[in-house]
Amino acid sequence: MKISKLLESPSIKILIYLHEKGQTRHSELEKLIHSRGTLATNLNDLVEEGLVARKVVPSKPIQSNYSLTEKGRSVGQMLLEIKAALR
Repeated sequence: MKISKLLESPSIKILIYLHEKGQTRHSELEKLIHSRGTLATNLNDLVEEGLVARKVVPSKPIQSNYSLTEKGRSVGQMLLEIKAALR
């Protein structure tokens, strides 16, 4: 698999997006990853790995906000460097 293809995987796209945009609502991430199932699975994996933090806002409807942890910011920076080197 080419490295450029790897950068298109849902988890990588989420990490790069959060690194560039900061805290993001779930609905914004749905625009990035069009499959809800894929988005949910990848977000859960990233939270479990300690790369992404989830904050639930008790409102109607309930909002979930996502941001990078310190570990996630470090990985996100490396991914941006790889992405830039491939241009």
